[in-house]
Amino acid sequence: MNTQKLRILSRVILILLMAVHIVTWYVLDIYVAGSIGIEALFSGLSRGVINAGFVFWMLVFASALLFGRGFCGWFCWFGGYVELADWGIGKTKIKIPRWTLLYLGIIPFVALSLKVYSALVVNWLKSFPATFAFRLADVEPWGGQQTGISILITLILYGPVLFFVFGKRAWCRYLCPIGALLKIFGSVGVGKIRLVSDGCIGCGKCNQVCDMQVDVLGELRTHGEVRSLNCIRCLKCTDVCPNGAIAFSMRRKGISMSADASTRSEQNSLKRRRISAFDVTIVLLWLGVTLFFVLANVSQNAPMEIKVFMTAGLLLIIYGIVWMMHKVWSRIRMGEREIR
Repeated sequence: MNTQKLRILSRVILILLMAVHIVTWYVLDIYVAGSIGIEALFSGLSRGVINAGFVFWMLVFASALLFGRGFCGWFCWFGGYVELADWGIGKTKIKIPRWTLLYLGIIPFVALSLKVYSALVVNWLKSFPATFAFRLADVEPWGGQQTGISILITLILYGPVLFFVFGKRAWCRYLCPIGALLKIFGSVGVGKIRLVSDGCIGCGKCNQVCDMQVDVLGELRTHGEVRSLNCIRCLKCTDVCPNGAIAFSMRRKGISMSADASTRSEQNSLKRRRISAFDVTIVLLWLGVTLFFVLANVSQNAPMEIKVFMTAGLLLIIYGIVWMMHKVWSRIRMGEREIR
């Protein structure tokens, strides 16, 4: 069984475990373990409870120290859905122009801070728990606030819509707060994609298959290993390497590219994204509007349908407004040049 089939199998097993989890709680009334969402982790900590969310995420963070963001590539159910949506849309061969690819790495960290860190810190400042209780079934598996409409909005907005605007796995690259947290732990991860032989010819196939837009060749040429925090260890790059020159390894091999391979890799390497004035404008507006809603407590009492729309919806709206202003300004300047 090849690597990608194993990844699919891991996702299928995860979905089956989630189904069992839901059935045991809501159908069989067996309350052994509650929610394992990131919110359950911070909710429990703020109240002095060690729950199932705490146990699950401690295991995930521990795995990140060894395998980096391997959780994102192998076990995240929403990442699996995003991949499925990208695959399905790619089969339709629908082409929508992407005028600018945004590098919005700051957004997931801000979203994470606003979503969970701030609530945890505020609760602890008000009343820090004197003791911590161990209670796995502290929070019910399905948070209780989600509705059918909010789930539908999430699946459409964070899957196909973001794909059309920002490319494959846009949620994972730009907006996922959990991915941001795993970047912190994964930065010291031991296991990486590394050169394991001198057979690399710089063909660029590893770059072409990377859904996370990592410059695999550039990383290998510079470091002999992929150090990008966006790497989710999906191992697609190792599968397509024609000479088996790269592989996932727990230790560095001390192998470097040949001069010819290095020259070819420079030609095939993906161009690094740079933060332009256009991108900075979008980021600042997004952060400003989001902070306004948070500080004004608008999102706190808003329906769940509005909450799930805010993160990606605001970004898309601001992107559209800035892009239209950019186009209008360009036409005005072009008209002035023609008059001259």
